[in-house]
Amino acid sequence: MVRWSQATADVDYDPVDYPTEPEPRRRSGKVTFLLTLLALAILGYGVVRVLSLENNVFLVGAMTLTPYVVAGAVMLTFLTLLLRRWVLGLVVLVVTLSLASLLGPRFLAEEQPAAKGPHLRIMAANLHLGQADARTLVDLVRRHKVDILAMPELTPTAVSALDSAGLAKALPYRVFDDRPGGDGAGIASNVPLRQIVLVEDSTLSQPSTVVDLPGNDDLEVTAIHVQPPMTDGDARTWRTELADLPKSTSDSRPRILAGDFNATLDHAAFRDLVDHGYADAGEETGKGLLATWSSWPTGPPLTIDHIVTDARCAISSYAVFDLPNSDHRAIMAEVILP
Repeated sequence: MVRWSQATADVDYDPVDYPTEPEPRRRSGKVTFLLTLLALAILGYGVVRVLSLENNVFLVGAMTLTPYVVAGAVMLTFLTLLLRRWVLGLVVLVVTLSLASLLGPRFLAEEQPAAKGPHLRIMAANLHLGQADARTLVDLVRRHKVDILAMPELTPTAVSALDSAGLAKALPYRVFDDRPGGDGAGIASNVPLRQIVLVEDSTLSQPSTVVDLPGNDDLEVTAIHVQPPMTDGDARTWRTELADLPKSTSDSRPRILAGDFNATLDHAAFRDLVDHGYADAGEETGKGLLATWSSWPTGPPLTIDHIVTDARCAISSYAVFDLPNSDHRAIMAEVILP
């Protein structure tokens, strides 16, 4: 027997809440535009650096900032990838890796030639219009047993202060062209010096000497101070003066250039000089990014002072020291002659 039951009328059923797909987040056009501008700026910078296109004062100044640009490019890469701008992230990543590869050698010590000649400690210190603390500099000379000291921006007042602090006793031989302001320069040594002319017609004094070492191991040293590229005219002079610095050749005495080049390894004009038979002591020892100059708030720390040695020499050490009352730091390299 089948029983039929009457359905209950007017039964209300609660609707089932089924999950719905979340709406995709809309990308901000303003953010994408800003990231694109930054990526294009990094790309343009990389092209100028890799192809050595610094042909005006603005680009010459910009090239000094390469380490900072690389750091900024790393952060921009992470930001674009985090925000899922994959194409922009890939572009910035490629440029970042390219620029970073140019900085890499400055962190790595290079194998040195088998030099067996005398060991010399060379120091360079820009005296900042002669205002650098003379006692600190002479103490550095004594403590580190410096043999040769190159001093851009040597003034008559600085000579008096240095001698009062004991420089004449520590390094009695000298070739000085001391002048008021920042035009002068000088070389002091604990072995005899003979003045020669290797640099002519430079804006700032750049004296050169032969260091008369015992036997046949004579060495040529030039105190470097290249015109800073502050205007387009200065930039042309800067480029010319770097190109006119003496080259090192296998048939000449070993040469060392020490002082303020107003250039970093990211400048093509400086790299061209180094490629003519020289080696940069900071780069060779894996310390090529140690800053040697800063003038906050107008200028960030940069590496514009160098000891450039004949490629036949070996470089056993390199160091940078603070120098009170100067906007530069003193630099020192121990060099082994061939």
